[in-house]
Amino acid sequence: METNEHSVNADVAEGFDAIVSDIGHKPKVCIVGFADGHRGHAPFDDPDMEFWGINRLHAVLPDKKWHRWFELHDLQKFYSEDEEHKQFLRDADFPVFVRPQDMHVAAEWGITTAVAYPVDEMIATFQPYFTNTISWLLAMAIVEGFQEIQLYGVDMAQDSLSHAEYREQRPSCEWLIGLAQGRGIEVVLPPGSDLMKASHLYGFDSDVYRDKLTARLQELGQRKENIRNDMTQHQNQANFLQARISELDGSMQEVQYNLTNLVTQYAYPDIPDS
Repeated sequence: METNEHSVNADVAEGFDAIVSDIGHKPKVCIVGFADGHRGHAPFDDPDMEFWGINRLHAVLPDKKWHRWFELHDLQKFYSEDEEHKQFLRDADFPVFVRPQDMHVAAEWGITTAVAYPVDEMIATFQPYFTNTISWLLAMAIVEGFQEIQLYGVDMAQDSLSHAEYREQRPSCEWLIGLAQGRGIEVVLPPGSDLMKASHLYGFDSDVYRDKLTARLQELGQRKENIRNDMTQHQNQANFLQARISELDGSMQEVQYNLTNLVTQYAYPDIPDS
């Protein structure tokens, strides 16, 4: 099953070949995300590289040459008021992959290069384990048989403090990277990416440094909790003092009223002294 420069894997459902047959691509692909540490380091000057962008990446990486775009969010929900993004998608002279259920919205918005992302074909080829946009792109790159996949601006850093969504998104990316490598596809990750990284080799590397960091994290957490308790105590005291100020304000208003409306025997001499 030939698709321009190289073949699509034989295990893909037939519908996928029709989707990509007119696109054509180079031997290598670079998937670019939003992580600012290295998104700008993508090799945009490589003539053998195809570049795939996502979402509103054009706002932070303007004037770049793109070969495909992927907007797999609900168009109406997320972008109905985003005229800048809609204009970018309308101006695209490359395929813009959207959710199949959003094709009618893309047509209404005038996105003439919109293509329905082959979600059913991807699930049939792999399994329903796609937890982020990048995973869908990796799957397509694997299916189309690119010789090399590079990922820039994709960290998927796990953050247990802020409970960032990347914690649950990262595993499917790493699973698909492993599948790509297992199929002989070279996967290139920049040094700054957290993908395919571990703090130590279990059973072989010492956990001393990890234990020190864990202890330090616990210490900092306790100090933060102490400060929070101090803030609560000070807030309680501040509330008490504010209540006293309100009482004094009431007393001052009463005195001011009496002062303003003062009635004396000099103003009304017929009023006897008490």
